[in-house]
Amino acid sequence: MQTDPDSYNGCMDDMPKLAQTIDQVVAGRTELYEAIVRYYEGFVFSVAVRVTFDRDLAYDVTQDTFLKLYESLSKFRGQSRLSSYLYRIATNAGIDAARKRSQHPVSSGDAQADLLTVEAPQTASDGPNVEEVKSALQAALQKVDPVFRAAFALVDLDGLSYEDAAFRLGVPVGTVKSRVFRARGELRELLSGTLGR
Repeated sequence: MQTDPDSYNGCMDDMPKLAQTIDQVVAGRTELYEAIVRYYEGFVFSVAVRVTFDRDLAYDVTQDTFLKLYESLSKFRGQSRLSSYLYRIATNAGIDAARKRSQHPVSSGDAQADLLTVEAPQTASDGPNVEEVKSALQAALQKVDPVFRAAFALVDLDGLSYEDAAFRLGVPVGTVKSRVFRARGELRELLSGTLGR
C-alpha cells in the first residue's frame, strides 16, 4: 500500500466540485460524505498501518480519522489538499491509538510482515535468518515510541525526505530529524540484545 497522498490525487483532490461537496455535507447532505470516505479510505488505512504497525488497530484509527474529519469538515478551508489534511488527522489519531495500545499491548501476530524487507545473509553462519530478523525488527518497532516510529516510517521505510516527512507530519524539519534519530537509537538498543550486535 502506498502512503503518499499525492498518489491518491486522481479525481477527488483535483475535482472542482470537492469544495461544493464539502459545503453540501456541512449543510446536511451527509450521504455525500460517503463518496469522500470511499475515495480516501485506502489511503487513510495505509497511513494508519504505517503509524501503528498493527492492522487491527489501523482499522480503528481509520474509522476515528473519518469521524474526526466529519466533525471538523466545516473548519477545512481548502488551503491544503484534503489528502494532506487527512494525513495529519490519521497520523495524530494513529499516534494516540498506538500510545494507548502500548499501555495495554496486544499481539497482532504477523500482520506487518509485508511492511519490512530484509536481505538474507549470504550463508547460514553470517547471522540470524531472515525470519528471525523480520520478527525481531517488527517486535522492536512495536516498542518504539509512536511519535518517533511515525517519523521513522516516513523517512526510513517510505523513503521520504525529511522535508516531505515534516510537511506530512506538520512539524519542523529539525523535529523530524530528531524523531528519526531517536527511533533509530531505540531500535539499535532494542535489537542489540536480540540480534547480538
